[in-house]
Amino acid sequence: MRASFDGFLLVLLAGGPSRAFTIQDSEVMEEDFKSMKDLFCANGDGLAMDLIDKFSTTVRGVLPLFSTDTESLIDRFKGMTLEAYGSSAKSRLPLPPTSGQWNGMDPNTLLRVLCYRNDESATRFLKKTYNLPKKL
Repeated sequence: MRASFDGFLLVLLAGGPSRAFTIQDSEVMEEDFKSMKDLFCANGDGLAMDLIDKFSTTVRGVLPLFSTDTESLIDRFKGMTLEAYGSSAKSRLPLPPTSGQWNGMDPNTLLRVLCYRNDESATRFLKKTYNLPKKL
């Protein structure tokens, strides 16, 4: 079960350049996650729901980011980065380190959601902030 939830997040947050999600895709993600949980519950014949909830905490913390509007994600990312790096980040936002753990309050996780956001605002922010070429 844990591997399934970790794999689900891996596809969403590190699935490669062919992955791009819109805010509307978050509904499908939520449905897929519910189906995964239902699979492990098996109509009451499987694992206990409290155990499923315990192991799905990380997914439940990250999924709402996909339904959050881009500007709010950018503001959150900037705030967390400035908080972590202080005044040294005012001139240019550094890339947050990869912790290896997904978390809705982690700047790296927020950055990955922005990177996989199929949205002009996110693309513009990422290109401007990290000096990416105009055509990518």
